Amino acid sequence: MQDVGITMSVLSSEALANGGVTSVTDIAGMVPNVQANYGAGQVAFNVRGIGTNEFSANLDSPIAVHLDEVYLSKTFMTGLLLFDVDRVEVLKGPQGTLFGRNATGGTVNFFSRRPQTDFGAGANVSYDNYRTVRSEAYVTGPLGGNFSARLSGLYVDQDKGYYRNLTLGRREGEEKKWALRGQVAWDNSVTNALLTVNAGRQWGTLQPYEGVGIFTPDSLADGAPVLCAPYAAGAASGADAGCVRGTDGLYPGDDDPYTSNNNRLHTVKNKSLGTTLRIEHDLGESTLTSLTSYQHFRRMQHEDSDGTPVDTLDVDYYNRINQFTQEVRLTSSGERTWNYVVGAYYEHDDYKNGDYLTVGYGAAPGYYSPFTQKVDALALFFHNDVALTDTLGLTAGVRYSREKVSFDGGTYAGTGRTGSPIRPSAIIATLAEADESRTDDAATFKVGIEWKPVINSASVDKLMVFANASTGFRSGSYNGEFVGSPEALTSLAPEKITAYEAGWKSILFGRSLLFNASAYHYKFTDGFINVDSTTSPIPITINAANISTYGVEFDLQWRPVEQLSFGMGGGWLQSKIDSDISTGGLSLKGNRTVQSPRWTYNAQATFTQPLAGDLELALTGDANYRSAQYFETTNSPNSLEPGYWLVNARLALNGPDDRWSVGFFAKNLTKTTYRTYVNDLAAFGFLLNIHGAPRTYGVSASFKL
Repeated sequence: MQDVGITMSVLSSEALANGGVTSVTDIAGMVPNVQANYGAGQVAFNVRGIGTNEFSANLDSPIAVHLDEVYLSKTFMTGLLLFDVDRVEVLKGPQGTLFGRNATGGTVNFFSRRPQTDFGAGANVSYDNYRTVRSEAYVTGPLGGNFSARLSGLYVDQDKGYYRNLTLGRREGEEKKWALRGQVAWDNSVTNALLTVNAGRQWGTLQPYEGVGIFTPDSLADGAPVLCAPYAAGAASGADAGCVRGTDGLYPGDDDPYTSNNNRLHTVKNKSLGTTLRIEHDLGESTLTSLTSYQHFRRMQHEDSDGTPVDTLDVDYYNRINQFTQEVRLTSSGERTWNYVVGAYYEHDDYKNGDYLTVGYGAAPGYYSPFTQKVDALALFFHNDVALTDTLGLTAGVRYSREKVSFDGGTYAGTGRTGSPIRPSAIIATLAEADESRTDDAATFKVGIEWKPVINSASVDKLMVFANASTGFRSGSYNGEFVGSPEALTSLAPEKITAYEAGWKSILFGRSLLFNASAYHYKFTDGFINVDSTTSPIPITINAANISTYGVEFDLQWRPVEQLSFGMGGGWLQSKIDSDISTGGLSLKGNRTVQSPRWTYNAQATFTQPLAGDLELALTGDANYRSAQYFETTNSPNSLEPGYWLVNARLALNGPDDRWSVGFFAKNLTKTTYRTYVNDLAAFGFLLNIHGAPRTYGVSASFKL
């Protein structure tokens, strides 16, 4: 990490375990200027003010996610990733010359552990106060004839959900899933190949919405709703009898974020299946790499979208993606005066959408959005580093991309409910449909300089100063989800970004201290942004936003003595919309972008104490803070989440050579209440919130052979 002139955070498997990371959203608490938005079963990252809060699942994220170098194009494909992980890398800024598909804001890369040539096996299991059994296991070893293998798996069964449903008289929000990954490797020292097959399922129930009222009771009863004072002031609460929902004229009755009132459960039936073949061949002066992958993911979910005891709005989601990718690259071997990577990338996506928004559970006309979207993306890239002197290096890269996106389908008015996946019993009108395609191409580049001065000082072991200018783009697409008119079915041109960054990386004081820092400025054009539509029940995505972002951040790792390690990271961010665009009659110019807190901070510390018999006592604690942030581009007062801290801790007894461990853990130790998703639906008469997990605590045990 210290030899690469970009801002990059690497989280090892040990760091992930010590931080209690059990989902991809937990990663945001360990990296400055990174957020993770969770809603409707999708996880969307936001990095340095660049991210998404789009409702439509067919739109690719500006923050790329890779699993073992394979790009995953849809945000709902991340729920079965986090097990048997070797490390997670978070790279910030446009990734326009490497890493599969294009990305404007950055990339989050997950790397699995690989097969070993020696036999090994291990497992870990935990149990918490919500009766959650979370277990992982693996076995690896040689097969003979230059072959080795690894089989790993994950199983999670939460018996007691975080939420008490007062309408149904039961718990909900139980996490239940399993995943398997099988790997077979072959290596004859010149050529190595790795075949990976993965599969998984997720079922149970998802987090429900807290449906908060926004109208005064008398005005709603009179048929002329007026906003209640707490909502107008940005302080809407489920405990305020003066604020009722426009759906049922009621209010939640309490301000407990872990009670719900919906009359139908948020159910999930997701499944994944995929395979990847990675081949490397040593050519002497260079290495030829081929990466071939096929990934399938099916998302089936039901949500009670109004969060109330009556059938007003419900959504049944059906999204299916079949994705094929092929990358070939040639990489120079060793450290030389000139180092290069040259390659080609191809991707084909076959996406099917069948989401159905019902009104009165199908009694009244609702919105049905069946459409297919196909993507053919081709890219050629070249990236190289040149040593100008012993201390000065130049980095330059270019990438040409050509992408065709085809859309066929639209939105239709329908009634009733039938079949699996759920669809209307009858189609009564065509609201908007299209059968068209768009082809976009772009050339993106990166140029940078790295200076590694030799400093004759006992306190400076290693130093790099770097500066980069780069560009990137996010693929064009279509907005076809629940559109109520042909004008709302929009064709979206690619987003584009120009980024400037400078910083330093250093290792100090006898390699006991790592201290990195950087400053950056982004100019973002033609961004996807959500605006209200008079013909659609949800905001539609248009191609209009210019965004300006700048900030600073730092990363510090310190080991003052053998038994104590300490880490700290922080960031300051200013990200705002420059475009003079409006939604619902309100101008968005000057508004902060979604999920862009001005300040983020994280700290971790681990103290180990040797005991008799080669035992070790380890105490780990971590905390992260994010200042106030908006969840909607309107910057409405009720979408503003105040700043908050999250604190976690773990105490463990480790056996000799870390062969076994038993411990106690606590997450959200201070019982912080915070929201992870907000949908301010004033037109429907309610505000929807999803809250982060409450305090959880439990025991864990692990072993390895």
